[in-house]
Amino acid sequence: MGLLTARPSSTAFVVEDPCFLDVKENPGWQSQFGNNHPLKLEIGFGMGDFLISMAKREPDSNFIGIDFSQDGIQKLLARIRSSQLKNIRVVFGDVREKLPHLFQAEELNSVYINLPDPWPKKRHFKRRLIKPELAKLIAQKLAPKGHVHLATDSETYAMEILDYFNAEPSLRNVNQETGISHERKNLPKTKYEKSFLYAGDKIHYLEYLKFIDGEEQPKKEETRVSEERPLNSDEYLTRKFQTEEANANDACDLKQVADQLAEAGDGQWAKNVYQKAEAKAEDSLDLNWLAYSVALALNDKDWAKKIYRKAEEYAESSLDLNWLAYSIFEALGDKEWTKQLFEKAESENIRELCDLAESVSEIFEDKEWQLKIYKKAEENAKEYSDFYELADNVFAKLGDGEWASELYHKAEDEAKDSCDLLGLAECFVEKLGDGEGARRLYKKAEKNAEDSMDFGVLADSLREILGDKEWAARLSP
Repeated sequence: MGLLTARPSSTAFVVEDPCFLDVKENPGWQSQFGNNHPLKLEIGFGMGDFLISMAKREPDSNFIGIDFSQDGIQKLLARIRSSQLKNIRVVFGDVREKLPHLFQAEELNSVYINLPDPWPKKRHFKRRLIKPELAKLIAQKLAPKGHVHLATDSETYAMEILDYFNAEPSLRNVNQETGISHERKNLPKTKYEKSFLYAGDKIHYLEYLKFIDGEEQPKKEETRVSEERPLNSDEYLTRKFQTEEANANDACDLKQVADQLAEAGDGQWAKNVYQKAEAKAEDSLDLNWLAYSVALALNDKDWAKKIYRKAEEYAESSLDLNWLAYSIFEALGDKEWTKQLFEKAESENIRELCDLAESVSEIFEDKEWQLKIYKKAEENAKEYSDFYELADNVFAKLGDGEWASELYHKAEDEAKDSCDLLGLAECFVEKLGDGEGARRLYKKAEKNAEDSMDFGVLADSLREILGDKEWAARLSP
């Protein structure tokens, strides 16, 4: 799945909605909400499911979401209206610009950052959201005994985040053992988060508490040695599964417990836990993965079909339908149903269309349909990331260098900075074999370079990709 992410934009964006705030300064949050309930902020709310869940769970708290995705804001506002929630406000913009002015010192009770884009390539480091400056700013805005909750799917990024927040003297890491946990029971999961967990990937969670000046750090609890007799392997597993089932927070947790039970050979217990998971399912993703397990782990195709039908009713996006179609094909082998879902999945989003084209090609080997989807994506492409991602897909999936070259050139017209141009230059060399075009792009990237980091990554690329050590030496700090 493509993961190129939207970036902050200077474009003005205003929505006529009582829950949308077009503000640059502190609006007086108590008067805004009409009460003095605790103020909690989510930075980068994505699809908005975390904010919605938290607002429903904690009606006596006030929630603010800041994001720069216009589409995400529109969808969240629609969900706020349909749920008739009064304790959420939505702000458009880059939090690094908004946070210093929107909140007074020690005004926030909690701050949440869920799976920000890790921007793993060196040239993208400056685009990362979480940096020392943001950690310091959050610590300033956080009230005494307030909490910061962070989550990332990148272990490297998690270690950096750990360093940044550990450096703040007013913050204490709640996990005194390692600083990072791989489960989080007290908060709802985002849909994006669940997509990683269902696929068997790890999420790295961090939590910090702001302590009061002069307050002693809590002492590490001593581990007590149990006086119970040692358990045999069957007793140990039974107790383990009982504990995990009792502690399961949602359908995602329950489904994972049931999978382990089925693998251990206890089909009846697994079925009981799968039934609990179905009762707790919140969205199409929960139901999709549950049906897949029921079909394969229990070999109960009839039950799986019923759950898949429910998942189709819950589907909210092209991605939901795409994943559902793929799952149904793998679990049930139902090509007709799969085809119907793929047809419903066609959207306007470039990333979703590229994913759909790949699925259609893999399952049906329908080149004509695949091309039609890519053409629709090209018609809808507007931004640098749209053309860049589409070009990558056309080159990798179709092997069409000529069409990819046209799309990369369109991406060049929408490039915003040195980093964008450098990425294109590397594509010209590595994918198109166009050294001359790459040199032209490297020159444009040099003209657009703003700081030592830009010049540094540009020099590295010239040395490693283009093999021009002389040019690289002139740019090296």
